[in-house]
Amino acid sequence: MDSEDFFDYGNDYENYTYVNTTTMEEVVSHVNNSCLKEGSCVILLVVDIVIFLLGVCGNGVVIWISGFKMKRSVNTTWYLSLAISDFIFCACLPFTIVHMATSDWLFGLVMCKFASFIMFLNMFSSIFLLVLISVDRCVSVVFPVWSQNHRTARAASALVLLAWAASAVLSAPAAVVRDLKAHNGKTICFANYGHSHGHQVAVFSRFVCGFLIP
Repeated sequence: MDSEDFFDYGNDYENYTYVNTTTMEEVVSHVNNSCLKEGSCVILLVVDIVIFLLGVCGNGVVIWISGFKMKRSVNTTWYLSLAISDFIFCACLPFTIVHMATSDWLFGLVMCKFASFIMFLNMFSSIFLLVLISVDRCVSVVFPVWSQNHRTARAASALVLLAWAASAVLSAPAAVVRDLKAHNGKTICFANYGHSHGHQVAVFSRFVCGFLIP
């Protein structure tokens, strides 16, 4: 089999470790070791389960209160948007948990792409929303009169929609490169960049748009 560039699903969000393999057997060997056989990995699995339970419940409560029980304001718009971002991410954690426990992707190509998209969507949207909150607080302190006249929930909602749109655009490539490989009873969800150059471009763009500029 020709050399291909594989990027393990489990490392997509946590880090950018790049795995270059020459045969499919090497890729399968890379993921065949069940997480349950390693003590540190079991701890990580338990932590993910706790994050899922607390995150879904906690962010669900925040969404309910800020979205349905409180009067819409600039602050509730920020909190609601952050809660939605984290809720979506936590709701998708079971896919990661099952993948870690079984070292096998059981959910098909669509969910392979969708799960990766959601992870980066959460990353970018959280960053952009925190930037908006920081700028909002800075403007409120430095320009209190202007802020009082122009700081509205409608303007905040428009900025939030813009942040979500930018996050979706920046997260889309993560879904596009996702692919599945089946071999010896194992299904692997990986990022098929084709060449290491594609991976380097992806890492650089995420660094600039998700860290350097914000």
